[in-house]
Amino acid sequence: NANELADAGIDMPRDWNNIIPAGMKRWWLDPQSPEHGDSGKYFNYDPTEAKALLAAAGYDDPSSLKFKYQYTANRYGAAFNSVAEANALFLNDIGISPEIEIQDYNSVYFTQTFTGNFTGLAYGYETPFPNGGAYPQRYFTDNNLNHSRVNDTELADLTARQQQELDEEARRDLFHEIQRKNAEKGFYFPQQSGAGTGFVAFPKNVNYNDRRTLFYGGGTESIPYWWIDTRA
Repeated sequence: NANELADAGIDMPRDWNNIIPAGMKRWWLDPQSPEHGDSGKYFNYDPTEAKALLAAAGYDDPSSLKFKYQYTANRYGAAFNSVAEANALFLNDIGISPEIEIQDYNSVYFTQTFTGNFTGLAYGYETPFPNGGAYPQRYFTDNNLNHSRVNDTELADLTARQQQELDEEARRDLFHEIQRKNAEKGFYFPQQSGAGTGFVAFPKNVNYNDRRTLFYGGGTESIPYWWIDTRA
């Protein structure tokens, strides 16, 4: 429990995910950092500021804003469902009462909503990728799984440039700018609905703990470097 560890005096930093996950330190931009600039404020829970933004957009009465909020509740488990329900309460806090549609995963969510065929607001998981470049490619390029059908010239250009950039520092700058611009334009905001870790300690399994990667990258980035030490 993170709170118990903190109470015991153990330093417990709490990193916030961006559209590049916090675990990908090489490309991740901390939403709480000064480097994120003004758009970092949009990661904070601030109902007063949210109401002010709605008023500036012409919605002095937030209840007049009508849209559908949709998610699936028969696939990802209790933690995901709790966050999905909390999102509706966050909207209620600023005076918005969306139409809520809880979708069947197989027949509606995966075949329609996940592919970007929806109107309103949707909440769901993103596929985890072993490399940072796959995230902006999924979000901001013309592909069948661009969930929000984002067609933004600036972000598409930044995505293409980071693919071509060979200098690590220059590529990191492009990743950081992608994360700033996404927050500024409000296309996607990450939330944490689950996480997992795995550990093993067995002397015959060499490199298992030292060579691990994220999710689908295991077949190419971890397993080839493991071996069994027959001398153990």
